[in-house]
Parts: sequence; C-alpha cells; structure tokens
Amino acid sequence: MRIYPKFLGNPYKSILLGVAGLFFMASPASAQTYLSGTYNCEKLEVAGKVQPCNAPSIELNSDGSYQVLAERGTYEIVAGRWLVLSSNKNHGRARLDGSNEIVFKFISGGKKSRIVYRQKYERPSGWVSG
Repeated sequence: MRIYPKFLGNPYKSILLGVAGLFFMASPASAQTYLSGTYNCEKLEVAGKVQPCNAPSIELNSDGSYQVLAERGTYEIVAGRWLVLSSNKNHGRARLDGSNEIVFKFISGGKKSRIVYRQKYERPSGWVSG
C-alpha cells in the first residue's frame, strides 16, 4: 500500500513515505511557541541528489495546530526532537534541527529521500529599519 503526503502535490506523487510506526515511547509534549511560524521547503533530496522543491509551506501555530494548503490538523513534539503531524494523516514524523528546520526522511521508489523545511524569518511587528 502506498501512502502519499497530500501536501507535496502532483510533481511528488512518486514519493513513498516509509516512516510510519517509528514513534518513541516518550510522552508527547504540547506545542512549542518557539516553533510557531511558516516553514518553506528548502531542499528535496532523492538518493542523495538535490531536486527542485515545490512543496507548499507548512504553518505551525502556537496552539498545536498546523496547516498545509487546505489541510489542517494538529502536531506534537515527541522527546524534544521529533515533530509528529496528526497521526491520521499518515505523514510520519520529522526531526527538528534546532528551532528553524524540519527534516522529513522517507523512502521514495526504494531510494532514501528527505525534505528539508526552514522557518521563514518574519520581522517583529512594529519593526522599523533605521
């Protein structure tokens, strides 16, 4: 059975997620405010080769919800370093690299693959250059 992430769009239908069932026994933590924001796809690697990444952005909210295009769900932080999107969406989990990068690893056509999302920097409200 193939499970494709909806948010990757048509160009990436060949990507097969193979990370289901790899959860730690640690209790999930609630959403983290420092993670809230927009994450843009920075890089897609398939078998070590970088390809253009046109996947839509992921919006993480401080209330534990996320949005990718029209898809909405919840997320949890597990063991302080894993981001788990709603389990019923079959996205698997992603590794948190610091507070500004999310890395999904999976198998695509038998090849190791990964997608790297980086948090978009947003200036604080009221910021004035000078």
